[in-house]
Amino acid sequence: MKRQIAKGLAMLMVTLAVAAASAAVANGQAKARLVAQVPFEFMVADQTLRAGEYRVAAIDQSDDTIAITNSRGDNTIRLSMPAERNGRDKAAKLVFHRYGSTYFLSQVWMAGEGTGRELPKSKQERAIDRELKVASNGRTFETVEVVAAMAR
Repeated sequence: MKRQIAKGLAMLMVTLAVAAASAAVANGQAKARLVAQVPFEFMVADQTLRAGEYRVAAIDQSDDTIAITNSRGDNTIRLSMPAERNGRDKAAKLVFHRYGSTYFLSQVWMAGEGTGRELPKSKQERAIDRELKVASNGRTFETVEVVAAMAR
């Protein structure tokens, strides 16, 4: 009986050690992130972020949640959805929707990847879009791309 308990405990310890080692290896594989110099103030959801250098990275295993940070404390975390690229463009970039002088972060693209991340339109962006559609009977925003660099 004592031998079976000792054997069971030994197996449990080996299993826990393997699981801990696997978790350490998985955490050691840092996800890629973008670094971009954004020359204008922009909105992410209901938060205004100042012009400057930003780092953008996924912070969960599924890449659904992205963090947008800079060294001055302008930071936000947002959920995103997968987006597919059109054409052969595989550059790292941030894509913004511009309504007059107001910019909203719309998409994040990593270099060399066919899929990126798209942020849902905020309540404010949807309201501006709706208002301009009525006034202009057409396209309501301009797409602005900011080239980014990959960082680890």
